[in-house]
Amino acid sequence: MEHIVIYALGTGGDIDPMVAMGIELTRRGYRVSFLSNDYFQARISAAGLEFISVGTLEEYHKGNSVTAWESRNHVDNFEHYHAPAFEPAFDYVKNLAGNKVLVLALGEENGAAAAAEKFNIPFIKLLLSPNLIFSAYSPPAPMKWAIPKSIPRFIVRFLLRRNRKTRFKVFCRMEHTQAYLATRQRLQCPLKFTTESGALLQIGFFPEWFGMPAKDWPTNLKLVGFPLQNRASNQSRNELDSFVEQQGAPLIFTSGTGVKDVVELFTEGRKICEQLQVPGVFVGGASGAELLQGSALCMHLDYIDFEYALSKARAVIHHGGMGTTAQAIKAAIPQLIRPIKYDQPDNADRIYKLGLGTYVMPARFNAEVVAPMIANMLQKAKNSKALRFYAADVINSRAIIEASDLIEGELKKLEGKLMDLTEEVAVHS
Repeated sequence: MEHIVIYALGTGGDIDPMVAMGIELTRRGYRVSFLSNDYFQARISAAGLEFISVGTLEEYHKGNSVTAWESRNHVDNFEHYHAPAFEPAFDYVKNLAGNKVLVLALGEENGAAAAAEKFNIPFIKLLLSPNLIFSAYSPPAPMKWAIPKSIPRFIVRFLLRRNRKTRFKVFCRMEHTQAYLATRQRLQCPLKFTTESGALLQIGFFPEWFGMPAKDWPTNLKLVGFPLQNRASNQSRNELDSFVEQQGAPLIFTSGTGVKDVVELFTEGRKICEQLQVPGVFVGGASGAELLQGSALCMHLDYIDFEYALSKARAVIHHGGMGTTAQAIKAAIPQLIRPIKYDQPDNADRIYKLGLGTYVMPARFNAEVVAPMIANMLQKAKNSKALRFYAADVINSRAIIEASDLIEGELKKLEGKLMDLTEEVAVHS
């Protein structure tokens, strides 16, 4: 089995670890085809991987617009970005049926995974964050925040299991999902409610102490640690170094690669820097650079690799994406998370539990509230054993290597089963 197909959509933080996986598997002698949106073609092709388009630039921008990233908008990202990719991904994988091929996919409601299931192609599910794993015993935030502690736990578990099916039914009735559901019906792979994955293996790209596994997590789930992908930018590094040399270690503010609206973060972040009299580096959201003009304490960068930048920072104020979260842990600096949606609230909750930082919801993100929180966080960081302990673990992460080892292990099992089947057929012949 020599052909491996990787399916990945999302933002840069989702794609980069999968590109690293593709590079490692290519190094091991496999042919790797990468199914993604045209937005990431240059990045994937530059890594020497075969790029297969399953979506246009227009679809990427519609699904990652300013309004799509609003916390209550659960429509645009799915309708305009993920759903249109279903059929091209399905068709590509369907055409590989009968060949030696393995599918790796982020998630399971995509065309690549659906085709793998329909045509009996081996499939491994990849998970970048623990909030994607259902648990009636330990639900992720923000769901867990809404459960009153006065309710007996066995009732909570019953309600969560029932809620899982109810949410599926609601999803199937929503207007923005109808085209997606119709596509699946036409391709003869209708969406069905299930409580178990059909994947041979599930790989979680986070360590056990961060995931905090619940007893009802899948038995075929293996955790390998943070992948810690990093795309270096020498120009940005030089600009940062010059700024740090003049101003000292900064706070770093970032909105995340998918977020376009940075006005509130940058405006209040500038006030925070001025109130605390500490320098600030603001990353992303190019349109927000003008909000920093006139401030000697603040600078803007379109992009910088956080493995480099966070090692020079006092703290990071960010959205709670897994890539930034992991790099902050590695740098042993505290983080204040301003979560918007997806895995971000749950990542924030886990960081708080581990003693690695705190969080504040966007509605309360203003200088008056946040500046004292950051000052307190910086003071505690000076003697934080947790920051040093978890940083030491993350520095030793071999997530991509370990994940690739697991994948090769499954490939060997499949080859063994195929050989056994061939021998059995020969004997009966």
